[in-house]
Amino acid sequence: MSGKFSRGLAVADGSLDMFRANPRLAVLPLCSLLLVGSGFAVAAGIALHYGLVASLLTNDFLQYTALFVSIALTSSLGTFFNAAVAHCAFRYFDGDDPTVEEGLRAAWGARRAIAVWALTSATLGTVLYILDDKFGFLGSAARLVFDLAWSLLTFFVVPVIIVEDTTNIRSILQESGATFKETWGESVTASLSVSLVTLPVVLVGVACLASAYLTLTGPTAWLLGSIGLLAVVIGIVASQVLGMVARVALYEYATKDHRVGPFERRDPSDIFPDSS
Repeated sequence: MSGKFSRGLAVADGSLDMFRANPRLAVLPLCSLLLVGSGFAVAAGIALHYGLVASLLTNDFLQYTALFVSIALTSSLGTFFNAAVAHCAFRYFDGDDPTVEEGLRAAWGARRAIAVWALTSATLGTVLYILDDKFGFLGSAARLVFDLAWSLLTFFVVPVIIVEDTTNIRSILQESGATFKETWGESVTASLSVSLVTLPVVLVGVACLASAYLTLTGPTAWLLGSIGLLAVVIGIVASQVLGMVARVALYEYATKDHRVGPFERRDPSDIFPDSS
């Protein structure tokens, strides 16, 4: 087990090298966070202003509609900016010097596929929530199993969207699933390793926020809370960039046998000898 984690950390370290060479990529997930947060803040303000909170808690139709819109918003924005990061990673691995503007243009070019994907995610997420809400333990179990299977099937959706010129959701899922099947050991271990790299930063931020809220007052609380919030944002942004870079490198290897990024100076079969 420790060997798997050490090998996965090697992939995370290789992805970190790419991030160090392109720190401006942090702007993309940061924009996603800001836009999603602003959207929810506006929605919360509207709900409070018009007294819709009670209706959202008691009216199933309004609740499910709000959930659908929320998932569609977060999925579309998240996928859009992740697609921009993926494009920049592809360009970097091809020896180019990508810019944030190029990434955004590429993501905009794939806007139809991103919209289809966001609507698919929102529909499925809402259906699973209804199953969980209406069918008790069986619904919760079904949702848990399906969520896990879905996360594995869609692991490479963003690289597929940015590379393949299609809005056919079936083709996108088939390509993503086939790629994951080829690299499941690498994919899972690399994802865990990225989490291990960034989780301590997030935990420090959460601890600072908790301390500021529970034990401190005045300017000290504000200062510590600001530091904590910054640490959480840094952790989330780094996780998004590193995770997407690792997925692009794995996608390149699986589809083109092209060793890039974390695999550039080593054979993936040597890093993950027990994966299939």
